[in-house]
Amino acid sequence: MSSSCIEEVSVPDDNWYRIANELLSRAGIAINGSAPADIRVKNPDFFKRVLQEG
Repeated sequence: MSSSCIEEVSVPDDNWYRIANELLSRAGIAINGSAPADIRVKNPDFFKRVLQEG
């Protein structure tokens, strides 16, 4: 799947996004970044679910 098929999630004002982004950035991982270790997120509810449910 090419990166052009993935829509970026634009929710920087969301607290769940902010918390996830802070934690991931400490590990050198970017949300929707271009590096192999970066994660691609299509659903903005992903951050809340992962942080609450693991």
